[in-house]
Formats: sequence, structure tokens, C-alpha cells
Amino acid sequence: MRLEPKKIMCAIDFSDFTNIVLSYGKSMASEFHSSLCLCHILSGTLMVSSLGHSYINYTDIETDRIKSAKDRLEKIAEELDIECEIIVSSGHVPDEINEIVLKNNIDMVIAATHGGSGIKRFLIGSVTDRLVKILQCPLLVLFTQKEHLTSTVEKKIKLKRILVGCDFSPDSKLAFDYALSLAQEFQTQLYLAHVIRPTEQIELPASNYIKIQGGEYTNWTRSEYLELKKKATNEDLKNKKTLFNRLEKQLSDMVPEDSRNWCTPITILLEGQPYKELIDYAVQKEVDMIVLGVHGHSLLERFIVGSTTDRVISRASCPVLVVRQTV
Repeated sequence: MRLEPKKIMCAIDFSDFTNIVLSYGKSMASEFHSSLCLCHILSGTLMVSSLGHSYINYTDIETDRIKSAKDRLEKIAEELDIECEIIVSSGHVPDEINEIVLKNNIDMVIAATHGGSGIKRFLIGSVTDRLVKILQCPLLVLFTQKEHLTSTVEKKIKLKRILVGCDFSPDSKLAFDYALSLAQEFQTQLYLAHVIRPTEQIELPASNYIKIQGGEYTNWTRSEYLELKKKATNEDLKNKKTLFNRLEKQLSDMVPEDSRNWCTPITILLEGQPYKELIDYAVQKEVDMIVLGVHGHSLLERFIVGSTTDRVISRASCPVLVVRQTV
């Protein structure tokens, strides 16, 4: 199913990485013929006494800050040379963004998360982490580093390879639909990956095997045991091959026949921890964007949601588009 976001919002924090967010926003809006919204959220202004008590909340300061932010966004819009809706609000950043998305029927949010290495990278993006859990529209997360700094907004982001993680869930199907639409708009190579978690194989010594089998084995020889073990191994390999063939067919069947006229998708089966395998493969193939579906809508599910997605976002060096089914 072809998906076309009609309204795209760039979450602007006026950091050094603002231009990269704008570059993706402008490119996405241009490719999908979407309207573009520039949004900035102000944190609350509160004066605190030396005793720790708040004693004044400057309404005038808040008004001035909002006006200043709007002026900056309007100047950015002029430089983009496209019509943009300007939204400035104040409060808790992710919750305000979510409210704006719902109120203004936003179809996609683009935001940057900043980080470095070690513990800093582990703690990055509390705003992004919250957005992943609460947003009902797709969220494009740009992991920004110093090498991503740019003094200008790029006219068109170049996407050559898109990787979508597929686990055959409804969220995964939606992620694939977005990936396919992006691949068509940007004329990119599309990779469909399914990650198989390894099953632990326990090898039993001959003595344990005899105990399990039971019965009289006074004439049991090691060669007979090894032969039996070899047959079991061959059967495992046969079952594994059957499983791989079935999964490859499922991946291939996800691609609509008419899409094959302009796209020859590549299907990949990986084994290991999903987040690690997807990131490693993305690096290996120099992927420009990873697309993932997120499961979970209940309070508990939102708390634990997306361990794979969260890890991919925090570790991937390329943008990650996160999508979920709306309830």
C-alpha cells in the first residue's frame, strides 16, 4: 500500500544540527508534495529564590521568548523558500509535540537526537525515547554527530539504500509500506531483513544420551552414538533450511507485483540479536535509512516497548524511521 504523508513536522531545537533536520524535512516534503510545519517547544521559565522557592513566573518573558522563537522559525522558512506553518509552544517537549501532532493531524515528525559515546550515548535522547513511546505517527530520528554539521540546508537528501526490519507483525507490515513508498519516491534500493534469534543447542555426551533413552545398552559403542548424533544434526540442518526457505518466501511475498517494475528488493535472513544484526548489516551495506515498526499500546507495553527499536535508534549511525499502528 502506497503511503504519502500529507503533513510533515520538523521539531526544531535551534541546535547546531537544525540544518540537517530541515534538510530531511524539505526533501521529504518535496518528494511527497507534503506541507511542512516547523515546530519549537519552549521549556517553562521559572525564577527561583536562594532558598529554592519559586517566587515569580515572568509572563512577559514567556511572551517574548515565544515571539523570538516564532521570528527565528519564520526567518528559517524564508530561507527554505517554501511555505511553512509555524508552531511555537511551551511545556514538556515530547508531550507538547504529541499534542501538536494530534491537534494538527501531523503525518510524520522529524527530530534529531544528540549523543557521543559510552554512558553519554546510553543516556541520549530522553525526548526521542519518550516520542517513540507515545507518538502515533511515524517518527524519523536523525542521530547527529559533529560530522553531520552543515552551514546550509541541503536541497535534496540523497537516499540510495533503505533497510526495513520485517518480523511479519502488523507494525512490521506498516513499516514495510513506508519503506516501499520512500524507496519509490527516492528511487532507492530496498532491503527486507528478518532476524532469526539463535536457539541454543545442547550437545549431550553418550552417557547422558543413554540415560535419556533408557533400556539395555550393554553393547552400545561410541561409533553408533556418533552416527545417531550425525543423523540428528542432518535433520536439524534440513529443518533449518526449510525454515529459511519459508521465511525468504514470506519476505518476497510482501512486495506487490506492480512494485517489481521499478524495484528489485533484496531479501536477507540474519541470525543473532535483532538490533545488532540490523545495525551491522546497515553499516556493511552503507544503508541510508532503517525503517522499523514498534509494538505496544498499553501502559505496560509503552514502558517496555521497542527494546530492539530503542537500541537501533541509540546505536545506528543512519536515520531511523519508527512507525506504529494507530489504535
